[in-house]
Amino acid sequence: SEIASLEALDRYQGTVVATHCNARALVPGPRQLSDQQIRLIGERDGLMGVVLYNVFLRAGYRKGDPKAQVTLDHVVAHIDHICQVLGDAAHVGIGSDMDGGFGAGDIPTGLDSAADLPNLAAALRQKGYREGDVAGIMGGNWLNLLQRSFNH
Repeated sequence: SEIASLEALDRYQGTVVATHCNARALVPGPRQLSDQQIRLIGERDGLMGVVLYNVFLRAGYRKGDPKAQVTLDHVVAHIDHICQVLGDAAHVGIGSDMDGGFGAGDIPTGLDSAADLPNLAAALRQKGYREGDVAGIMGGNWLNLLQRSFNH
């Protein structure tokens, strides 16, 4: 719950990672993170992994609805919202779950497998994201977080 996560964030002052969450402002529900939770993750130099599950990307989408109802624009909207809340792209990455968490019918149009993730990078560029930010979102931010953690 949001209350429990806020209490935990109040007690623990270290880096926090939310590996598979999207923005509640775009898709309401307790599984998504509020702007307050997103801000706290950023303030702790943490990371939020946007999950590519259609149910979490488009409000009102239900498992089994046509895949075409969710596009890469929905993914970009969640990433962009997080970046706008935090003021930069340093605290967002991808938490794809494309390793068997669900099938190709449950991820946005434009993605059928991990081999199609460059399509998401292209959509971010088309939205106006700079190459360094795209590289961070697509994996570099996770690597930076891991390096900081191992060097700590």
